[in-house]
Amino acid sequence: MENIVLIGFMGSGKTTIGREIALLGGRFLLDTDHIIEQNMGKSVKDIFASVGERGFRRVESQLILWLSANVKNAIIATGGGMPIHNDISYLGKIFFLDVCFEHILERLSIDEKAKRPLFTNEGEARRLYNERKKLYEKQAQYVVDGDAPIAEVARQIVECMEKRVEKSPPI
Repeated sequence: MENIVLIGFMGSGKTTIGREIALLGGRFLLDTDHIIEQNMGKSVKDIFASVGERGFRRVESQLILWLSANVKNAIIATGGGMPIHNDISYLGKIFFLDVCFEHILERLSIDEKAKRPLFTNEGEARRLYNERKKLYEKQAQYVVDGDAPIAEVARQIVECMEKRVEKSPPI
């Protein structure tokens, strides 16, 4: 079975939705930022501080190659920038969790914002959100209303995978 690949802006709920899909059975969740943190022994914020964004993106590229060669039938929750800086099309079916920026702000605690190096300036984060949204839509095979309840979003994604429909309108 193909992987489910979740993309979207920081704080859009990729990991949360991925957990919900995993609870429906048959798949394990792999969060790319968590895998990188485990592998590097540092938080994403500390990796950015030590090797910069360019170094972090190189590590992401290596992870994508490993995932594509070794992982099937999983849920892959990407970091917010992974699909912007890398081709992830061969990882599986790509679902963009479309969440409005205001809801992201409401969801993220001060501690969560502090963990995200590109979220240190809210104005810059908003600009980045607007810039990336079009790119997420372009990479995705499916656009999902990420503002909907978590269980509903997970159910819709699972149903799409079961139907095997190519390039769909928003769900």
